Amino acid sequence: MRKILLTIFASIVVTLSGIGLSFAQDDSGVPDLTPIELQLCSYRAGQDQADYDKAVDKMSQWMDANDAEPYAAWRLQSLFTGTRTGFDFIYIGAWASGTSMGKDMTQYFSTAGDAIAAANKAADCGNSQMYTSLNVKESDGDGTGDFVLTVTDCTVADGRTTRDAIGALREYGAYRDATGSPGGMWAWFPTYGDGDADFNFKLASSYSSLEAFGNYFQWNRDTQGYIKRSELFDGLLSCDVARAYTGDTLVNTLPAG
Repeated sequence: MRKILLTIFASIVVTLSGIGLSFAQDDSGVPDLTPIELQLCSYRAGQDQADYDKAVDKMSQWMDANDAEPYAAWRLQSLFTGTRTGFDFIYIGAWASGTSMGKDMTQYFSTAGDAIAAANKAADCGNSQMYTSLNVKESDGDGTGDFVLTVTDCTVADGRTTRDAIGALREYGAYRDATGSPGGMWAWFPTYGDGDADFNFKLASSYSSLEAFGNYFQWNRDTQGYIKRSELFDGLLSCDVARAYTGDTLVNTLPAG
């Protein structure tokens, strides 16, 4: 659990080319970027989801007992993922800020030995990556319970910039909002641990339930939203076929909203 390389402590300075004023900003004018961790996990021999859930309980108990920094974690399992196999689930963790992440990880690695041992016994989550997340369309979920997440790898065309791409994503998000489309969207930029990445960012879209996931499909058909997306992305952004996962919330103490 939270078995991300300790070297990410060194800095939360993000050197992502193209990040600019089209990104969401807070009142200080700073882009609203948050750190997330992704881990590809496989259950160890003789272990299963129930054993991992017990490890999650230990982590939750540690968080309660130690007044831990706000943190959320979700587990993704394959729904439509094609040939991308070789793991049992994807673990996603998120903090409210880099400062909170640093405090939390320092406290976790130094005092949560029992929880760490339980997680390592239940699953091998050795493939750890850190991404910098930018929300481009607000979710209609509350970050708890079960949900569906789709993820596609996107590449910006030569001669265009990430700023251009985020602007197009925001326009597409506004179109979805105006026409009643469910779901949220995030751009995830590889930051640590994914040096072989052959894309600029992952586009993640969430749906608050399987029903909402189906409603998005129907919205796409009824409004021909795919045409709007094609118009905005043509000559700017190419994305591969999305993978779809069902997700469940392991823990969430992040502030609401």
